Amino acid sequence: MINGQNDLFLISLIKQGDKRALDSLFKKYYNSLCRFASYLTSRNDLAEEIVADVFFRIWDKRENLAVEKNLRAYLFTATRHTAINYMKQEKLVMEELSEDIIEDMPGPEDVFLYHELESRITNLINYLPQKRKAIFQLNRFEGFTYNEIAEILSLSSKTVENQMGKAIKQLKLLQKTYQI
Repeated sequence: MINGQNDLFLISLIKQGDKRALDSLFKKYYNSLCRFASYLTSRNDLAEEIVADVFFRIWDKRENLAVEKNLRAYLFTATRHTAINYMKQEKLVMEELSEDIIEDMPGPEDVFLYHELESRITNLINYLPQKRKAIFQLNRFEGFTYNEIAEILSLSSKTVENQMGKAIKQLKLLQKTYQI
């Protein structure tokens, strides 16, 4: 059989539900379609997904498949259309992500309020006695556990726990007193 006639024969078998015919068609065109899709998208991983999708759709729509003459042209056209659809979808997703990122980005007012709050907190912490201040900063800003702080400062973990409790009470009192 001539190559084009062989392809049309495979299509007729696929229409009848012959998975081996689909497998033969897949093996015959997979690499060249992947190269083409990769050329269109500049991404090998996406190219493989696109070609797999083309063959999935052929199998899924096999009963209504309308390939009359040139299967090769049909496959390349289907690959091109699928690649375009993937890229459109990817562009939409990227635009949505960009919008979300822009919405989540702090504005000038947010940055100002953050720095103002940070300044107030720093002022309150500066009122703490030196050891209590060090314990509070190691725990809240550096993320150390009470046991780690006890080891770093050569204290018992119970002392660290007591000092953290006192620091929190003192900071609350200072905030109320100075309305900071």
